[in-house]
Amino acid sequence: MGCTLSVIIPAWNAGKTIARCLEAVLRQSLPPLETIVVDDASLDDTAEIAESMGAKVIRTSRNGGPARARNRGAEAARGDAVLFLDADVVIPEDLVEKVSRHLDQDSVDAVQTLYTPDCPGKGLVTKYQNYYYHYALNRVRHERVAIIATWCAAVRRRTFMGLGGFNECIPEPTVEDEELGYAIVDSGGCIIMDKTLQVVHLAEYGFSGFARRRLRMAKAQAKSGWRQVRQRLLARYINVHDTGTHHSRWVVLSIVLALTAWAFTALAPFIGNPFPALFFFSAALTCHIGFFTAAGKRFGARVLPGFAVMCLADMTILGLGIIRGTLEYLVGRKY
Repeated sequence: MGCTLSVIIPAWNAGKTIARCLEAVLRQSLPPLETIVVDDASLDDTAEIAESMGAKVIRTSRNGGPARARNRGAEAARGDAVLFLDADVVIPEDLVEKVSRHLDQDSVDAVQTLYTPDCPGKGLVTKYQNYYYHYALNRVRHERVAIIATWCAAVRRRTFMGLGGFNECIPEPTVEDEELGYAIVDSGGCIIMDKTLQVVHLAEYGFSGFARRRLRMAKAQAKSGWRQVRQRLLARYINVHDTGTHHSRWVVLSIVLALTAWAFTALAPFIGNPFPALFFFSAALTCHIGFFTAAGKRFGARVLPGFAVMCLADMTILGLGIIRGTLEYLVGRKY
């Protein structure tokens, strides 16, 4: 019968999107063995909606974060592999079939998907964030990667359980999936990224929510890098030798240039010259020329000014998050 899949959906207050997510699972050309929704102590009707649509629902007594919720789902799963979905994504009708086909090969331990370049959400911030994630993975040149991003990723269950699952010390949705991806590859496993498998992301972001999310992510990535510095995780983040991650040395350089530009902006009244700041802002944007070129072809040139502003804000927030995460790590807050 081939590799059977258990769909695992961690959900917290996902009442607005869980029905669309589950409808897509129900429409699969090859139905999964089971669909498990782990309701992480939601305050809305997430669990009731999931149960009404035929999903098996596991309720947690307290909100423990997505790593813990996914682990509980995987422990209860009966499939040969677990397909982790976020509660705000819609998968194409042939996704389970194609993922199962990949995992029918014994050499493959996991399968990674992409977001679609377009998303239903409106507004500059949402469009930028969605396309940024799509582009970051789509630009990876090789099929074999070190990436697990749990908006939609499948892992062979024996591999997942053998590595201890997601690190439950990571309480928020940040780097728990990244660290699993590195662990799979470092243990000799194989992750395939199938760029034909693209899922629709239903989330919408305002700027404040975007900023909080990116700051939280950067803090967690900094701490993760320092926790595993002996395993050269920092080298992975700057992608020194094309280590199969979506992180880019150009993004790292852009973060440094953006922070330098803000430093010169603060100094401009004292040095009487705004040009150093303008130079470094321009240099920071130049690091993303591929992203802007692709976005312009996709959406038209009209999006580029807004994307440029968002990109500078993004790099600044990431830089501040890295600094803050490093300082917290140094005072003993390692998670």
